[in-house]
Amino acid sequence: MMWLRQMLILLLVGSSGLAKGLEWEESDGHRLAKLTLPEQGRTGFTQLATPALGLQFTNRVSRAALARRSNLTNGSGVALGDADGDGLCDIYFCRLEGDNELYLNQGGWRFQLAPNANGAAAVGHLTRGAAFADVNGDGSLDLLLTTFRKGTLCLLNDGEGQFTDATAKAGLESRTSGTTLALGDVDRDGDLDLYVANFGELALLRDGGSFAVQQVGGKSVVTGQHASRLKIVDGKLIELGESDAFYLNDGHGVFQRVQWGSGRFVHADGQPLAESLDFGLCVQMRDINGDGFVDIYVCNDFQTPDRFWLNDGTGKFREVGPEAVRSVAYASMGVDFADIDRDGHTDFFVVEMLSRDASTRLTKSSPNNPLPPLPGGVGKRLQVARNTMFWNRGDGTFAEVGRYAGVEASDWSWQPVFLDVDLDGYEDLLVTNGHLHDVNDRDSQSKFARVPKAKRSQVGLLMFPPNTMANAAYRNLGNFKFAETGQAWGFNSTQMSHGIATGDLDNDGDLDLVINCLNQPPLVYRNDTIAPRVAVQLSGLPPNTHGIGARVTVVVGKFRQTQEIVAGGRYLSGDQPLRMFAMGTGTATRSIEVAWPSGRRSFIADPQPNHIYEIAEPSGGPPKPAPAKREAEPFFEDASRLLNHSHAENQYDDTALQPQLPRRLDRSGPGVAWLDYDNDGDEDLLIGAGAGSAVVVYKNLGDGRFGVVSGAAGLKLPGDVVSACGWVDGSGRRTWLSAVTNYESPRSRAKLMTFRKSGGIYRSDKSLEDIMPGPIAVADVDADGDLDVFIGGRAVTGHYPQASVSMLLINSTRSLDPADGTLSRALGLVNGAVFSDLDGDRFPELIVATEWGPVRVFKNQKGKFSEATEALGLSGLTGLWQGVATSDFDGDGRTDIVATNWGLNSSLSPSLINPPRLYYHFTDSSVPTSLILAAWDDRLKKYLPTRDLLSLFRGYAGLRGVFQSHREYAEAGVLK
Repeated sequence: MMWLRQMLILLLVGSSGLAKGLEWEESDGHRLAKLTLPEQGRTGFTQLATPALGLQFTNRVSRAALARRSNLTNGSGVALGDADGDGLCDIYFCRLEGDNELYLNQGGWRFQLAPNANGAAAVGHLTRGAAFADVNGDGSLDLLLTTFRKGTLCLLNDGEGQFTDATAKAGLESRTSGTTLALGDVDRDGDLDLYVANFGELALLRDGGSFAVQQVGGKSVVTGQHASRLKIVDGKLIELGESDAFYLNDGHGVFQRVQWGSGRFVHADGQPLAESLDFGLCVQMRDINGDGFVDIYVCNDFQTPDRFWLNDGTGKFREVGPEAVRSVAYASMGVDFADIDRDGHTDFFVVEMLSRDASTRLTKSSPNNPLPPLPGGVGKRLQVARNTMFWNRGDGTFAEVGRYAGVEASDWSWQPVFLDVDLDGYEDLLVTNGHLHDVNDRDSQSKFARVPKAKRSQVGLLMFPPNTMANAAYRNLGNFKFAETGQAWGFNSTQMSHGIATGDLDNDGDLDLVINCLNQPPLVYRNDTIAPRVAVQLSGLPPNTHGIGARVTVVVGKFRQTQEIVAGGRYLSGDQPLRMFAMGTGTATRSIEVAWPSGRRSFIADPQPNHIYEIAEPSGGPPKPAPAKREAEPFFEDASRLLNHSHAENQYDDTALQPQLPRRLDRSGPGVAWLDYDNDGDEDLLIGAGAGSAVVVYKNLGDGRFGVVSGAAGLKLPGDVVSACGWVDGSGRRTWLSAVTNYESPRSRAKLMTFRKSGGIYRSDKSLEDIMPGPIAVADVDADGDLDVFIGGRAVTGHYPQASVSMLLINSTRSLDPADGTLSRALGLVNGAVFSDLDGDRFPELIVATEWGPVRVFKNQKGKFSEATEALGLSGLTGLWQGVATSDFDGDGRTDIVATNWGLNSSLSPSLINPPRLYYHFTDSSVPTSLILAAWDDRLKKYLPTRDLLSLFRGYAGLRGVFQSHREYAEAGVLK
């Protein structure tokens, strides 16, 4: 019966349509061929049985090999391309132990193993990555491979699919251990240059690398063979990787390595980048900022940060500054790029290792995230332990929106792929997952820690279970949100999936998938969509014969889809140089535009659906200059240089009292306020300070310059200035009000400080009794002609979320006097406040933004306040509200409210159905309040703590011994 089953599989595979050479029709500047689509299909993929395809490959790695090199668990890749020039896409697999294999496409979903891979078997090498690319400009696809300790191999194609090792002649011989490689024409000389991400052969601390530590100049220094890769930083032993390699092509497939420190790569400040020993996993070369020049993004593992370089137009690269990209993934694995929202700008996505469900996260360790920088410390880029998605604002900066998009977690992920699976015009997202040993499993880490050190090398990674989480697929909903569709689309295998490549294996114009798995057969997915499409491949002028780096735009009506032809750039892998686009079913006008890396341009009017177009690069004469890029006109200009101000923050950590605080409250930053304090017609500026420092007053000199006002610098503050505003006292004097908190010294009293002109700066203080102050709002609440003051109460030290009382101060002739009533009590954790006349009766209402509560509104009835929140329909809109302002935003004559919130791009995953919860237990004022922040787990249908078990012990020492494992804790739920 086995033979009958195999024959049935073969018949089913073949019944989907025969892949065959296309029948081309020549036209002006291009040729086209009609695509044959099956009559029936669906959105998604069918996983095909590899034996029925003729694929007998498995990337196996032995325990003995893993004991020597644990980095082998990172797997190998796959490259797709027409190796033998017969019009069919072939498959090349990399192998860690044994020879690589090349499978030639025979049509009809049948593949034939090429003997000795037609010279590309890479005998004797431990091969990791591969990519097809024409490096010498003869029109055929050559092969580039990365290996352990043997550098990058260059195998030249003779045009008929036979390969010859030309590594030495190509100038690529080295002893490096590379991962992913990518190619692009960085200097616009017409050939493909090469970037190789290197990781290192050994994981020294895991594989038993030997080293010694000596005292040199009073400091501990690592010595020995691996001294360059092991450093002691802040008392901790840190392992480093291996420097990457960048090569310039001479046009004939001979590469010249560029030395680090030469000025080819510079930091954001323009200083040359010296050699950096990073853990490089993935690199992609493409035009990211839309200026027509090839840029580079490198994903680095562990503490070595990602590298993001923009081409200056001469083939030299400047690092993108921390102001443009505020955070990156900690253990970056792979990256891909797409115009996700079709706004004309290239966005990108980087995968990491965060688990998808809340319970599994509680069983995993993660790196200790660095503390956020002090207020004003914008020069440091944070690393975060999750996927990151970057929305290109079009002004050179990127907003990280992974949580908002719903893709911040996809498990132990290796490579994201943007691919329009449903052909609706928006590129969807596929992610490969899995690892042979889940070294982040906390329970296994605990068991390993109990093994005697002398025996740990024998046990190694074998104590850690495999991570077999399914591959992930997400449908792009078109509004920068994604919905998980792995099961519905048939892309949910639990095999350990590493390198992935896309290619049209059956010539039907959509992109199929091939994945190289570890210790398991590869995954081959047939794309089953039958929606209208157009496929595009390019015929470029030599030596860039496949148009690598060209941007292809398909226009349907007013809808523009842009993709780029790239070489390599997938984790350990490379795609066939072909792209597919949605064509829709309507009668809208259509066109194809190609912006070639040479600067030339091609245009095809009215392309036909369900055809493939091969577009030739125009020759003759200099290329037409690219149309001037329309930069977004900025609303603001960074004028920080006019002040050159630096904030000094004192050392304090409120998590010592409440370890489970959702966020640190002692780093809210200084209050600032504009006020024409000297009545000269120009707004002046007061910037608050931390405890022990002094406020700074900048006088506006009226000509674009500011001067520091003497007198303020000597007035040291007893606490942080948490808020400030301009005010006019009962005598008509212009004054700054500043709330100085006692949050860090609760035994003292908070103060309301005033600063006004009197020669230099005159300061006076007023005790605020029991309040822990937050925001200040001023208005004439009683219509007596002077400005009264409201001060919102924030958290009581050690007792978050207990709120301090708020306070309304009425302006009398010479003083601000507390008023009894609704506003002088606890209103919640007040983070923002504003007075505004909402009903037009000339008595301003008070609007406050509260944390864990709603935006509250208090109606002013001739100086007396009563709450109107529920009557206005706001009482149910609870959240982590941070600020509030009012204006007539829509020009209808009525005052509107805008309130700021931590929002949907948050770790708390806000939901109207199962919103996050904060459980707390107050004993008495002498004992800090206990907290548990909880999120809903849809799999277990219960609320779970968001912090792991070890973190919970720091707040609840009595729980030690209650849970026997991290897994038990992860599934218990908060109520237990």
